[in-house]
Amino acid sequence: MKAAVLKNWFDLELCDIPMPVPDEREALIKVRYGGVCGSDMTVYRGKHMTATVPTVLCHEILGSIVSLPAGYDGPFKVGQRVLMNPVISCGHCAACRRGLPHVCENLKLLGIHVDGGFAEYTKVGVDKLCALDDDIPDEVAILGEPFAVGYHVMQRSGIQPGDTIFISGGATVGLYIAIFAKAFGAGRVIISEINEPRRQFVESMGIETINPAQTDAMDLMREVTGGGGFDIVYDTSGAASAVLQMPDLTRCGGKMLSLGLSGDAYQFIIGKVSFKEITLIGNRLYSQEDFENGVRFLEDNWRSLGLDRMVTDRLTLRDIDKAIQMMIDGTNLCKIIIDCQKT
Repeated sequence: MKAAVLKNWFDLELCDIPMPVPDEREALIKVRYGGVCGSDMTVYRGKHMTATVPTVLCHEILGSIVSLPAGYDGPFKVGQRVLMNPVISCGHCAACRRGLPHVCENLKLLGIHVDGGFAEYTKVGVDKLCALDDDIPDEVAILGEPFAVGYHVMQRSGIQPGDTIFISGGATVGLYIAIFAKAFGAGRVIISEINEPRRQFVESMGIETINPAQTDAMDLMREVTGGGGFDIVYDTSGAASAVLQMPDLTRCGGKMLSLGLSGDAYQFIIGKVSFKEITLIGNRLYSQEDFENGVRFLEDNWRSLGLDRMVTDRLTLRDIDKAIQMMIDGTNLCKIIIDCQKT
């Protein structure tokens, strides 16, 4: 079968590889779409802290079930359309025993540590499958995994009604967080995005924005909060300048969340966090419950919120190099999806 294999950092190639062989707990999946994620770029550049090569990229996967384990009598059927939670946990480490399998000490993910979804077929544990409503189109359903990320971020954030929210980075993850923040009752939600076409797209989705090249974030904070600071500040950009500015933008007793997964080091002044008693919250992935709740949110709201507009670029598996270059150059407005049956 055809698959996009990351052979080494910066070396992605469309190859012929053997079909995956599922074990006694796995389903074989015919991949319909794979979503391109910013974390794929972190892996591609060799910046991810634990990624391995060679591997087939992609952890945002929509497909249909080709086979199920022998003797399986659960809710899923051959031919059924599904999303898949890409998290593979060991089940016995300290984190797993504490009910935190998504931060398992031996964690693996499809598309990062084991072969993922930029392929004609993939395999996944049956316990990681997620059913879909019949009336959600494929090109919307593929957004399910990122919405799971957004839902988990909300659980970690503890947003309260009326909270003021500042988000650095208006690419896909930043937009998801803004959509969820508004749905969870936040007051003023503002995204800072320097890519002007992308900023305009985010604003067209009903989110307030600034371009930091034109509007100073600290001046904005003073205007919005009277100088007290935002209740919650998120960074989704990974830019050092944005990360370092987070405590300056956050109010005393507020919260900061950075969603970056890079191993890059910053000279961060931790005293700014201590002096203001800011809560610094880590965030990674999601539980199976969060995954399913994120998908349900998408199913329930995609029409009313116009979430189908978030898929802005549709390419085929043979165009995977183009997709990667678009992400690097920032020419994609929002989500790129790959049709994995067109090679």
